[in-house]
Amino acid sequence: MTDLPAEQSEEFKESSPEPPAGVAGGFLAILEVALVATAGFIVVPLVLALFGLSPHGILNNITNMTILLLAEATVTLLLIRLLMALRGEVPSKIGWSCPDLLKEVGIGLLAIPVLFAATFLVKVSFQVFFPYWATVHNPLLELIKTDRDLALLILASIYAGGLKEEVQRAFVLTRFRDSLGGIYVGLILWSLFFGYGHTLQGIDNAVGAGILGLLFGLLFIWRKTLTAPIVAHAMYDILTLTLYRFSIMSS
Repeated sequence: MTDLPAEQSEEFKESSPEPPAGVAGGFLAILEVALVATAGFIVVPLVLALFGLSPHGILNNITNMTILLLAEATVTLLLIRLLMALRGEVPSKIGWSCPDLLKEVGIGLLAIPVLFAATFLVKVSFQVFFPYWATVHNPLLELIKTDRDLALLILASIYAGGLKEEVQRAFVLTRFRDSLGGIYVGLILWSLFFGYGHTLQGIDNAVGAGILGLLFGLLFIWRKTLTAPIVAHAMYDILTLTLYRFSIMSS
């Protein structure tokens, strides 16, 4: 693991107040993690329901799905910023700083083949060893029927996937690092939770998502900034969606 440059290391220290200690600190961290994990997907569907959008209608209409994802991401990002502000923390606490932007973007792009290789191995493993759980159809991808659908899901993927999920992961990992048993404990637990959140797309896709979450987390721990994970995540999603769209157009 590489160390932060001296100036960034000093900034990190100065912008990171000591977390609350003991049982109280651990309880507060657990509460924050739980809120960040669930608040968006509790609040936003309730609000959308006021406008007559049922969960079934949201999941079967790509426009409504995009609205849900963008709104949930916004709520989660605002909540993270609020929780950090209440502690006197600044964004650099969770890696929102990048002294060498081009290098971090390049590392994010270089990670993409690793991500595709990991998901390919998961797919093949399920087809060989657990064929009963191997999915043929992905309900999320099958919402893409037009170029407009593709554009909407790419927008949602960049904002709700690349940005929100990586900021969310960084926040959770730093809370585990400071108060809940260590950053790698947080990485394992959050990767399991991340995978579980994708079970709608099938068991094999959920396992693949969990492994991707693990890789994104390792990239964040290694680089100590959000840039590389955000670039890797957003580009992986964009390529996956685009390749699917071209595959159904050519079939």
